Amino acid sequence: MKKTLQLFLGLLLTTTVLVACGNESAEEETPEQEPNQEATDNEDTSNDSSEETPALDLDVSDDETVADDQVVLEVNGEEVLGDAYNTAYVDTKRYLLQNNQDASDKDMLKEQTLQTLQSNTLVKQDAKEQGITITDDDVARALEETKSQFETEEAYQQALNQLAYTEESFKASLQTQLLQQQYLEDAIEVESVTDEEVEEYYNLVKEQSDDVPPLEDVKEQIIAQLEQTKVQQAFQAKVTSLMEEAEINENI
Repeated sequence: MKKTLQLFLGLLLTTTVLVACGNESAEEETPEQEPNQEATDNEDTSNDSSEETPALDLDVSDDETVADDQVVLEVNGEEVLGDAYNTAYVDTKRYLLQNNQDASDKDMLKEQTLQTLQSNTLVKQDAKEQGITITDDDVARALEETKSQFETEEAYQQALNQLAYTEESFKASLQTQLLQQQYLEDAIEVESVTDEEVEEYYNLVKEQSDDVPPLEDVKEQIIAQLEQTKVQQAFQAKVTSLMEEAEINENI
């Protein structure tokens, strides 16, 4: 389940990664500091932005794919077809490669892809029950917003190619991302970060490093980090609950 959660959260970053490809030549903002770093300690990385992002090695062999109309999963009676599996398989492989992880184990890729599809389908079903929907107009707006980050259509298409996307597969990914983001906002309850939790985190960092700024200088950053952790934990608990109640059959 932990790997499934990591993949889910990683796939939410796809648009950010794509836009980053379009902003390589733009002036970079000063990166946000970690609690144990001083701003003056940063090395100048401005030259890195001029380097072209290499295309990912996302070759997928015939034995890694299935027929588009093959039923690969049944989740609470809903059939998940091969075209969704093939797209999710590439998404999974892309995420691993982007994070410098091994993507050569086909059995592992298959297992993680099926787990991700199960999670995505359960979230989609629960979102529908709660009236959470994403329209074609929502996807179109998100697509145009992404395209607007590129100076030319050619630059946008080059970024898609670097990430092994077609525009249709990217739109499908956007649809999933938008629904999951809305689901996180509307259906996942997350407790607020307390001052005690902030102080505990800060003191833990201080124990590990002598070079720590005053708490008031990094408090907002710590809160953001703790909020992200709480969101991950709450989402994992929700998906675990949905999994326990679901009827799931794998057909491959």
